[in-house]
Amino acid sequence: MVYALSGGGGGEGGDGGGILGLILPFVIVIAIFYFLIILPQRKKEKKKQAMLSAIVKGDRVITIGGLKGTVVGVDDQEDSVTVRVSGDVKLEFLKSAIAQVIPKDRPE
Repeated sequence: MVYALSGGGGGEGGDGGGILGLILPFVIVIAIFYFLIILPQRKKEKKKQAMLSAIVKGDRVITIGGLKGTVVGVDDQEDSVTVRVSGDVKLEFLKSAIAQVIPKDRPE
């Protein structure tokens, strides 16, 4: 009777590698998720941060709202830029509102 309750016969269960078979698919899914989603997002974020920190007076920029203008001032304390949109119209934006810097060699 004790032998039957201890699971020592019958051939059920005693495989030992069952937990690895359950965890391995989850580890593989997490690894795929990391390499396909998280890693490229980090690279993109680092590239954007480098672009934003390199903004200087005179750069042409496009905001996330679609406004084009020329940077006339950069305030690193407040993390903002002042952009001249047209004539005497100057607007202040957070640096995070800058979508892209237009290369100087690209025509308007």
